[in-house]
Amino acid sequence: MEARRHGGAEGGGEADADHVLAGHRATPLRGSPFARNAPAIGVAIVYGVASIVWLAAGQVLPGGRWLVTHLFTLGVLTTLLWSFSRNFAARFTGVGDLREPVAATWGLTLLLGASITATVTGRAVGAHWPLVIGSSGIMLVIAANLVTLRRLRARARNDRFLWVVHRYEDAHVVFLVAAGLGGALGSGLVPGEVYLGAREAHIHLNVLGWAGLTVLTTLVVFGPALLRVRIEAGAEKRASDAVTRAMIGLGVGALGLVLRSLGRSIGDGAEGPATVLLVAGMAVYLQAVIVVAIPLLRAARDHDRSPLRFSLAAVVIWLPVGVAIDTVLLMTGQPGWSVGLAVALLIGVFAQLILAVLLYVTPMLRGRDFASRDVLIARTEQLPRTRTATLNLGVVLVLVADLTPGLAEIPAQALMRVGWALVIVAAVAHLAVALWPLGRIDPGRVRSAAAARYRGPPG
Repeated sequence: MEARRHGGAEGGGEADADHVLAGHRATPLRGSPFARNAPAIGVAIVYGVASIVWLAAGQVLPGGRWLVTHLFTLGVLTTLLWSFSRNFAARFTGVGDLREPVAATWGLTLLLGASITATVTGRAVGAHWPLVIGSSGIMLVIAANLVTLRRLRARARNDRFLWVVHRYEDAHVVFLVAAGLGGALGSGLVPGEVYLGAREAHIHLNVLGWAGLTVLTTLVVFGPALLRVRIEAGAEKRASDAVTRAMIGLGVGALGLVLRSLGRSIGDGAEGPATVLLVAGMAVYLQAVIVVAIPLLRAARDHDRSPLRFSLAAVVIWLPVGVAIDTVLLMTGQPGWSVGLAVALLIGVFAQLILAVLLYVTPMLRGRDFASRDVLIARTEQLPRTRTATLNLGVVLVLVADLTPGLAEIPAQALMRVGWALVIVAAVAHLAVALWPLGRIDPGRVRSAAAARYRGPPG
């Protein structure tokens, strides 16, 4: 593969000057290993742009904060988690391919996208049936994918990464539980005594369960590829055990949320034991996150083979920071899931990781030959620190504005606006790098630092 000849595109490494080759070969490339993800990536980009538009519009467009959050968590995050989990599962089990017609992949993607549209539209305009039909469609697609994952595991040709597929299955089950709980909350089936606790449990199961467990698992095995390094010795075993603990800890924490809400309705300090249960569960989850994050942070610090190392380092910093903030807020009885906490996890972790993965897969999806792939790789190498710093400064400003007690209203609003503006600018910059037209390509010109290790000008 050209990735190997390009050095940094997959495996990194330095080439001897005597082995530098002239220009790019004109040989067409085979299909991308991420071709099956292309429909979902397209749908996610549409929802991502919609999220940016609604975020920039403020209160001008209907739906407000709820709609922006769900455009991202459902339209972007859920679509990509669904798509990449099935593709990775096929490869990690050694099956190699889903053995599914391309039309079926497109059909499932469009069904999921249409169901998400119905859900957010129904919620935004207060229409009951679109909300019900859309939610049912989402659950159907996720449940079908759970069956697919189990079938892939049953056909596995190697067992090294079977734990990855297991954890993907667990995350899918958590999603279905959270969705069912959300439906019960929306239908008035949850008693008032436990409503607030059940609502916070629903949020945590979605964000830290469905998204968090899937991302933690994927970071262990795909994070090194983003950094163009090998998995650190022993890190995979430690991380696999840690993700299992994270799942258990989150379940205990969610139960603690519901029991604490019930205890508060009883009074006389009855919520005390439930709070201990809640904090213990979240502490276990936090410890597991740290175990996964440390090897990746160390690799990002010690190796400069990938321009995505800045983004990935920020992701694995924000993830434990966000979980720690959440744990402290829950422990002290603060109102859960503030704007600041949401931006730390949804933007600092998930959106930032999605943008990094987009830049990683774009050359393989859009590059039809070595020269065009080189152009796309070169774009990711331009201003990576600036893009990452802009996004993360925005996250910090929103977090400070929301979580700093005693901050006057006007400075807080100013910080919040500047922070969101920086987030939007950084997100648009990432999308521009990935989607900007290729233009005319000179096969004799080597543009990326990755390719320059192995290829030089003609003659």
